[in-house]
Amino acid sequence: MIDYIEPIKILSKYIKNYLIVETNNSVDYLPKERVYPCGYATMVFHYGSPSKFQKKNSGKCIEPNLVICGQQTNYYDLSLSGKTGMILIVFRPHGVKSFFNFPITELLNENLSLQDLSNNEANELEDKLFNSPNNKQRVIHLENFFIKRLIHNNEFKRVEHAIKIIENSKGQIKAQDIAHEVCLGIKQFERTFSKYVGVNPKKFASIVRLQNVIQMKSNYKKSMTQLAYDNGYYDQSHFIHDFKSLTGLTPKAFFNFRK
Repeated sequence: MIDYIEPIKILSKYIKNYLIVETNNSVDYLPKERVYPCGYATMVFHYGSPSKFQKKNSGKCIEPNLVICGQQTNYYDLSLSGKTGMILIVFRPHGVKSFFNFPITELLNENLSLQDLSNNEANELEDKLFNSPNNKQRVIHLENFFIKRLIHNNEFKRVEHAIKIIENSKGQIKAQDIAHEVCLGIKQFERTFSKYVGVNPKKFASIVRLQNVIQMKSNYKKSMTQLAYDNGYYDQSHFIHDFKSLTGLTPKAFFNFRK
């Protein structure tokens, strides 16, 4: 079962949605799935059995019950428990910084226990979530937690505008052009953007472009050459190199696997 819940209005600028995932299988773990960069950080609460993940060139690990997963620039493999029950808080690209006052770049390619970042509050939240009778009540506790932690900052709207520019261009725009649009020098823009999003604008644009390639291939029957051309890659080798660096697979292998 997969279900989506929209956040309340005050949080909708910072949180995209809540995703409920439940499985009920007799096996300990389901077959692994490749997780590739999507441009969003998440926070995950496991009220069922935690998932198992394996990062690139690393061993397998069990996720903590309450974990923050930062922006990803590398792929990893995830195996859901046969008895999965979890809520994913899907932040908007710049949303995490509005709740946690530490360098968001420290979360890059990391899955960290919330206790490592906010010990007492994490314990209290985890207790409330475990003792909740249903997911509706769990979402209420999560939203109360986020409202109490909400940090307002004047830079937020500028970064929000920069993200919209990148998304509207499908990732096909240079950082200096975005900096001009938001009235910042290129170095200051890159620092401000990374501070809120966790990756620099060039890398974020490459992730947005990857997502557009995947969506375009899903919606239209296009050749790999046409996909590369439509998404602004210099040539086929550039397309394959960028795609493989983010997913660990060539475009052909990736889309054959998803059939």
